[in-house]
Amino acid sequence: MAAGGQRTGLATGPGPGPEAGGGGGCCCSRSRRPAPGLVRPGFRQDACLSASAARGGGAVGRAGHRRRGRIDRRRAARFCPRRRCRRQPDPDGSAVTLPAGQFVEWLAARLARAGLTRGFGVPGGGSSLDLMAALRHQGVATVVTAREDAAVMMAGVTGALAGTPGLAFTTKGPGLAAAANGLASAALDRLPALLVTEAFEAAELGFLSHQVFDQAELVAPLLRVGGAEVLAPDEACVETWIASSGRPPRRPAVVFPGAAAPERTASPEPPAAGDQERAAALLAASRRPVVIVGLEATCAATAAALRPFVERLGAPTLVSYMAKGCLPDGHPLYAGIFTGGAVERPCVGEADLIVLVGLDPIELIRQPWAYQAPVLDLCEAAHEPHYVVPEVRLTGPLDESLEAMTAGARQSSWTAIEIAGHRQHYLRGMEIAAGGGLNAVEVVKAAARAFGAKARLAVDAGAHMFSACAFWNSAQPLDLLISNGLASMGFAVPAAIAAALYDPERGALAITGDGGLMMCLGELKTAAETGARICVVVCNDGRLSLIDIKRAGRQLPDLGLTWQPPDFAAVARGFGLAAWRVEQSADLASAFTAAAVHEGPSLIDVRLDPSGYPDQLRALRG
Repeated sequence: MAAGGQRTGLATGPGPGPEAGGGGGCCCSRSRRPAPGLVRPGFRQDACLSASAARGGGAVGRAGHRRRGRIDRRRAARFCPRRRCRRQPDPDGSAVTLPAGQFVEWLAARLARAGLTRGFGVPGGGSSLDLMAALRHQGVATVVTAREDAAVMMAGVTGALAGTPGLAFTTKGPGLAAAANGLASAALDRLPALLVTEAFEAAELGFLSHQVFDQAELVAPLLRVGGAEVLAPDEACVETWIASSGRPPRRPAVVFPGAAAPERTASPEPPAAGDQERAAALLAASRRPVVIVGLEATCAATAAALRPFVERLGAPTLVSYMAKGCLPDGHPLYAGIFTGGAVERPCVGEADLIVLVGLDPIELIRQPWAYQAPVLDLCEAAHEPHYVVPEVRLTGPLDESLEAMTAGARQSSWTAIEIAGHRQHYLRGMEIAAGGGLNAVEVVKAAARAFGAKARLAVDAGAHMFSACAFWNSAQPLDLLISNGLASMGFAVPAAIAAALYDPERGALAITGDGGLMMCLGELKTAAETGARICVVVCNDGRLSLIDIKRAGRQLPDLGLTWQPPDFAAVARGFGLAAWRVEQSADLASAFTAAAVHEGPSLIDVRLDPSGYPDQLRALRG
């Protein structure tokens, strides 16, 4: 963003250390001298630098185009709303940015100490190769994926399962651009993925336009959700992120080795005085509470504290898609899945108090809040905007909040018969009547019978997800993996690969549609090369089913949302997978039985009848 055509694109450089005469490390520093290669002469240094400028944003277009030299302070505030950060400068007032080679060596060692066992990515010819070599030196495996977005998804899922940071790496330019969907998934699905990507050399930006764009500005909008950030490549910033990656609210981050970048961190707001007493009083006064559990409850400590809480209340408990297993499906208090739709309204509508436990509103559908009962919100972090203003919000570690609330809770007036009735109402709504061909419910039930509770299930966005989430039995948190913040297609196969590599004994299934599989078909190569014990189940109906239902509901003409079903079994065999093609119910059991005992990756191509989806969607959402 310098005048006169001088480039300020994100570039490697010595950073604002003592040698460069750099100023303080906070992203809100008012009078900070920029690092060489990041901000060129002529830049206004008396302004509060925006995160983009501090990261060296702005290298777009040809030399000679004028760049803005002034940074609006209001724009800067959007990147650091609290105008403070935890990053501390050195005693002489500078913050040390490590050179790229030194940084990746330190990073590899630090992530290995944090428990990282595997990184994912598509390398370029620069620092990503150095990172792979450094990881190998630390005994950390690297998996070269087919696409960069899948690498970020795999890294995030691995981190969530292991309770450690996840790691992905890409090259600059097209590599980072291709990673964008994975980064959006990590931000909106609350996955702890650290994306390490390359930067341009400072000297290159005086003449280079090939592949050059403002890399920091590309990722900034994806990272604003949930406090995610671009990290400076120094130890303090990365340490802060690692410390926050083990429990909700998890968040991704991006780092450009060798390029200075500010850190922005939002400190959680402490509970107001008296909140715990008010919450306990609200709970004690309730006779018909309903509990709704969300993705923040998926860490082990919270899940362990959840069961005694709901059992003390004796209240029907619903879970979000991403919280499946926090209360086992087989528990007598389990009442179904909460999406903000219609099928759960008979249950939640009877509540005189709705207790949210770690419910991140990012999972709910686009319908207004439908209930008048007061809300008690127990959360790790407050989320804005939200569908409802709670009567009381208790913010802090969920396991501690649940333990405190359990002590004063009393048994509700709900009966076991009432709760079982609501659970059966939900499951009946998700059934699909037998028709002319195989349906998704049949497929999911057959998979569950063959694989039992052993394998994890990863589910793609699409009409098949309703059946998969309803009828796959989940006994533990993260038994079911789904993108329900971004709701990205192409998530299930990368997630299943990551889960199977993390826990080979359990392995994983991926249930996806034909459209979703075509978005990540190259990852069958990754499954084959790694030997991941996954079974990809393709609901192959030759259409974008969920979108086609919406088209039909609007009485629009045929818009080309259907196609001739591909032969995915043949494609999978070409990649080296075992594969079966199933066209009728009689063949389901044998295919799943064979896949369940297969030691390597496999695929089942199921020719599906989509005619039952509209009724199922109507029951779910109204």
